[in-house]
Amino acid sequence: MPSDLTLRHASARLAEWAEMVPVLAGRALMRFGPPALGILLFLAAWQSAHWHYGAFILPSPVQTFLAVWATLSSVSGWAALGATFGRVGLALGLSGMIGGGLGLLAGYLWLIRATVAPVATILLGMPATAWVILTMIWFGPSHGSILFTITIVIGPILYIGTVDAVLTRDRRLEDMATSFGASSLMRFRTIALRQVLSSLGPVFGIALALGFKVAIMAELVTNVAGLGAQMARARAHMDIDMALANVALAVAGLVVIEHLVIRPFQTRLGAWKRGAA
Repeated sequence: MPSDLTLRHASARLAEWAEMVPVLAGRALMRFGPPALGILLFLAAWQSAHWHYGAFILPSPVQTFLAVWATLSSVSGWAALGATFGRVGLALGLSGMIGGGLGLLAGYLWLIRATVAPVATILLGMPATAWVILTMIWFGPSHGSILFTITIVIGPILYIGTVDAVLTRDRRLEDMATSFGASSLMRFRTIALRQVLSSLGPVFGIALALGFKVAIMAELVTNVAGLGAQMARARAHMDIDMALANVALAVAGLVVIEHLVIRPFQTRLGAWKRGAA
């Protein structure tokens, strides 16, 4: 049987937990309460619009959820989802290497920055719709044309974001490392590059969201396999449930990738800032 000392220790721990429960509950409410309230308000507005306009114009959230479930229950649904996600991920990687790499050089070298600046402005000002049409004419309706379209649209965003991150980095940290004998390569790898990458988190989030929009629009126009092609078929059959289901899948995928990949990566890179504070 447990001793009196063990019982008193267990009672003390239970008392501590009892005191912490309201504090933890309050923190959880402050953290998750407002987002949950926002989602509930959005669903309530959606349901109200469904009652007002009818199911033919706007299906209810429940109908859309059932359509999403039907899509995820089929092999073709997962194939379309994987095709869109794969294109966006590959295009984001290519844009990061090309736009981000060129942005690093431009941030350090004035001549490259001054030379590329007008080109980046022109590319950034080109409408995504124009690129979809042009690439379809140049390359035809293919996987490569969609990949090129996404890359050319989000590449300038990553370039400009990288240049700004390089120019606004804290140079005093590099000067301090120089005084301790750190080489140029070590200063760049351990200090400058970390500052640049930690500043690019929001830029990557914007590029990811724009990449999904461009991918779906390009797939819709070219009718190449993906969520956009699924929406094109839903439009042809006047299936508003399936059209909204594909939109919901794209949004859900964007949210999942941002919270599971981009934000943890940004948090890890920004840990040195919190340690230095």
